[in-house]
Amino acid sequence: MKSSLRVLMIEDSQADATLLIRELRRGGYQPIFHRVETREELRLAIDEKDWDVILSDYCLPRFSGTAALSLVQEEQLDIPFIIVSGAIGEETAVAAMKAGAHDYVMKNNLARLVPAVDRELREAETRRSRKRAEQALRQSEERFRAIFEGAKDCIFLKDKNLRYIDVNPAMENCWGLAASNIIGRKDEDLFPTEEWSYFSDVEKRVLNGATIEGEFSRKIQGLPVVYHEIRVPLRNSEGEIVSLCGILRDVTERKPKDYAYLKSPEPYPSEAMRSVLATVRIAAERPSTILLLGESGSGKDYLARYIHKHSRRAKGPFFSINCAAVAPELAESELFGHERGAFTGACGRKRGLLELAEGGTLLLNEIGELSLALQSKLLTFLDTRQYTRVGGEKNIQVDARLIAATNRDLEKEVETGRFRQDLFYRLNVVSIIMPPLRRRREDIPILVEEIMSKLRLDAQLTNSPELDQSAMNALMNYSWPGNVRELRNVLERALIVSSSKIISAPDLGLKHSVDEWSFNLSFPSDRSLNEVTRELKASLVNEALRRSGGCREDAARLLGISRHSLKHYMKSLGLNDDSDQILEHCGGHIDSPQRLRA
Repeated sequence: MKSSLRVLMIEDSQADATLLIRELRRGGYQPIFHRVETREELRLAIDEKDWDVILSDYCLPRFSGTAALSLVQEEQLDIPFIIVSGAIGEETAVAAMKAGAHDYVMKNNLARLVPAVDRELREAETRRSRKRAEQALRQSEERFRAIFEGAKDCIFLKDKNLRYIDVNPAMENCWGLAASNIIGRKDEDLFPTEEWSYFSDVEKRVLNGATIEGEFSRKIQGLPVVYHEIRVPLRNSEGEIVSLCGILRDVTERKPKDYAYLKSPEPYPSEAMRSVLATVRIAAERPSTILLLGESGSGKDYLARYIHKHSRRAKGPFFSINCAAVAPELAESELFGHERGAFTGACGRKRGLLELAEGGTLLLNEIGELSLALQSKLLTFLDTRQYTRVGGEKNIQVDARLIAATNRDLEKEVETGRFRQDLFYRLNVVSIIMPPLRRRREDIPILVEEIMSKLRLDAQLTNSPELDQSAMNALMNYSWPGNVRELRNVLERALIVSSSKIISAPDLGLKHSVDEWSFNLSFPSDRSLNEVTRELKASLVNEALRRSGGCREDAARLLGISRHSLKHYMKSLGLNDDSDQILEHCGGHIDSPQRLRA
């Protein structure tokens, strides 16, 4: 049984109206009808109720079907209008159809009535649905245009050829270009090669279906600007990607100032750093994974930033995580992110650092602290460039470069089973050893200048104390077990406690400077001068070996002699290679002994 049907009849014959209602009932409808004969009755009927269909005779005594049709059209009503007449000829029927009637039925062939009503109701619903969709589309376009025009973020659209097809006013203002100078052009027409080639690679991935979000640096009107950018593919009704949309938000002011100490290799005179930075420059240009080795505080994180800034990913973000500072149960979520409900407290979806580092670099500091399970997941990412969030099922593809750093001996960690051998091989593509500060003393004046400049800027000091020669000598002669990190802390303390315009050696608070060695020796009442001198030499050698951690090269540098001379002294003094013969200090006191010379 079909639904009820509201029928408005324009008919002067009650008998004919009854025939039409009977035919509709045979066709399964439940008609609710109203019959009118005049223009006034028609106007009143269409004002009072919404009708599903209008059935109109062509010839009426005081009215005609064409006049009724004109009235309906004047009211802009989208109601199926069907001519039902016994006197209409074919030519008249065609004319009525051209005037706007939807169909016609002869009274002597009412078998066509129900099919005609069925068809016109379907088409009317199709028209109404199309109008609703068109209206919704217009409203959507109006809302989009309002957002597009009023947004403070830069918004742009590009076609499949990566040509701009629309930009909003915010983008015009930020770039200092009119839309007419942007639309129809590519990035290669607007930006330097190193910038547009990188963004071109990113946007080609978007046109393949990826959604890419990250922070990227550009030069706009000659000034560096950092944008948080997201690019998404746009699809047509058939699901085909036809263009992309990008949104850029200026986050330059929210970015921390970068005070990386490693600006360029030229200022560092030490051979150790020149050699390291020469290798770094080559490695930075390659996409390979890099493993940074070195003591704690030696500057591995600054070296990683240097690599990032000299790579093709310099426009992308740089993120760092200290694996030793994150609880093992949270490390996976920090790196790979999690889905809502993945574990207790996971109230929403979180993007991991790998995803945030899209298009840039992620430094995994102290990678030796990762659990074996997490090492396995990291190895999978390095092999496939894909991973899943904690509690997720969808594979996420990320284009991010990994730099790993550690102060551990990973080869020994592999031997003891605490580090996966396959991951070690995967990370150890290019390994760079960051020299400790005691092996690059020539760089200390440069580092002091850079660190002091940063400290002054952070403290907003216009007139700050300077280091005198005694302070610089003390810094140069100290063994620096804490490396560059300790140097920074010493300088910051001196800047705080100094009450004058000069920072001298006592202000540094260094307790074990090379020039401050003191030894207790008794007066040689029962020994010869040669014996006392031998003890002094042995004490100096043992102290130098102790401070250098048994490294003879560093011990020789502390003593101001060559490694060959140190070996000669150790042999002549009867000291073995393990240097575990530490002579007992005797009574007496000698301050600041002169360095031994070969």
